[in-house]
Amino acid sequence: TATAMAAPLAVMLGSSSKWRAALIRDALPAGFQLHAEQLSPDIDEKAIRREDPAEMVVAIAAAKAARLQQVLADRPADQRPDLLLCADQVIVFDGVAREKPVDAVQCKEHLQSYGLHGKPAECTSGLVVLDLATGKSYSGVDVAVQHFKLVPNEVADALIAKGDIMYCAGSFVAEDPLLAPYLGEREGEIESVQGMPVALTGRLLVQALHDRANSAAPAAPAAAAAAAAGTSAAALADEAVPSARDDPT
Repeated sequence: TATAMAAPLAVMLGSSSKWRAALIRDALPAGFQLHAEQLSPDIDEKAIRREDPAEMVVAIAAAKAARLQQVLADRPADQRPDLLLCADQVIVFDGVAREKPVDAVQCKEHLQSYGLHGKPAECTSGLVVLDLATGKSYSGVDVAVQHFKLVPNEVADALIAKGDIMYCAGSFVAEDPLLAPYLGEREGEIESVQGMPVALTGRLLVQALHDRANSAAPAAPAAAAAAAAGTSAAALADEAVPSARDDPT
């Protein structure tokens, strides 16, 4: 049939993270393939603030998508992906949202606090899928809860020395073998703890595919990512002033 013969839609990951790409590559639903190129959006995430962590991660993910849409706008259509996939995550601990640590001292404090106080990390991930052809965006939030045992000083120091956790919300990398003995029970996907919820990604992509198949006319590209952030594309651009940092996003 025509549907069976259709080429898969190319999904570009709006992140420089290779492990996020690996997670998604193996989990894409039928009808999609990961675009060979990854682009990391140059935005200042800390300029986008919301009281509700779930609203904040979606707003940041939408700002990433809006920025990448601008970057890709000048490319010929055959050199652009069909869809953008952008994500953001914060870790909520005892009601307070945690992003990437500001230094090694804060990193160690955060890493050990989960087991020390017996309170879990609520891993709150926001996703935005943006269809570059229609301008429509699709967003969602997934929360996974990770419990911890107390991480000893020497293990915390070794993890900080490796460096990866300095770029991770909540100051931990769940897949690091050094941390494995100190992970407790988990509620939700391990991929969601890692910042790339697979089930939610699949639902948003399938919705985009469904809308493409049933759309009578494309939407205006200027509306890109606005619905996901609950604000206008212009307001997103104003908030997301480019940052000088080059951290994995």
